[in-house]
Amino acid sequence: MTMVFSTSTTTSTATAIVLVSLILLLPSSYSSGVPKSDLDLLEFPLNLEYLEAEFFLWGSLGYGLDKVAPNLTMGGPPPVGARRANLDHFTRDVIRQFAFQEVGHLRAIKNTVKGFPRPLLNLSAASFATVMDNAFGKPLEPPFDPYASGLNFLLASYVIPYVGLTGYVGANSKLEGAISKRGLWEILPFIGR
Repeated sequence: MTMVFSTSTTTSTATAIVLVSLILLLPSSYSSGVPKSDLDLLEFPLNLEYLEAEFFLWGSLGYGLDKVAPNLTMGGPPPVGARRANLDHFTRDVIRQFAFQEVGHLRAIKNTVKGFPRPLLNLSAASFATVMDNAFGKPLEPPFDPYASGLNFLLASYVIPYVGLTGYVGANSKLEGAISKRGLWEILPFIGR
């Protein structure tokens, strides 16, 4: 099985996440007309942002939100199985920048919606191995370990936002408020490029 990764897809994912974050930075007066059901859908990205922030923080620094921004966890449990990845200096620096960007996304969302405590996240190598085994339709030998090398970590880093992006797209048809829909309409042209 040949896997092809498109630079434009990666760029589109990053662009979509940045645009959602910008929408969430709108003053609270803009969100006063947002229906409760839309607030729930706008809260959905917190799951992804917690996952990305913890994965990138642990992979680059060897610790997570409990040390970097404990107020954002709202008392939620620390992730299971996360650890510092075996990265070269350049990759570690890039991943660290991704990590702090995700911390910013969490802050932006929590400035707009109430939020919820960090959920229990399983960031163990075994969890990622299961995802990759399912993607290939058979167990990989040796089992996939995102923390083993820079290449593995980058592959795992690609999978996480892709899954979240499908949630953003799926939420579009469920939004009721004009402000919420307008925000997603501004993002959709960048998805799938």
